[in-house]
Amino acid sequence: MKRGTVVWVDLNDATPPELGKVRPGIVVSGTAHNEILNSVVVVPTSSLAPEIWPLRLAVGHFAGKESYAVIPGVRQVRKGRLRGELGELSAESLAALDECLEAYLR
Repeated sequence: MKRGTVVWVDLNDATPPELGKVRPGIVVSGTAHNEILNSVVVVPTSSLAPEIWPLRLAVGHFAGKESYAVIPGVRQVRKGRLRGELGELSAESLAALDECLEAYLR
């Protein structure tokens, strides 16, 4: 699975403040690792605005809605939780997401 792919991901069994339900998520783990491991790292998205840098980033329209990457929700999931691909982030959006992740994780 390619880094930057937007996928449906089942995040059920979550408890607040974790994001739950089946929702779009952005694969942020490296493409080479994703080919080998049984899991990927995703940043879930939400349709709730506004953008709040570096915690919430507008990343485009997915599943018919404006989508915001929810940076604090970053997590590892097994590939069995993935339910299909929705598309890919643009190179510009992926670079902006990388900046947010770096700022959040420092």
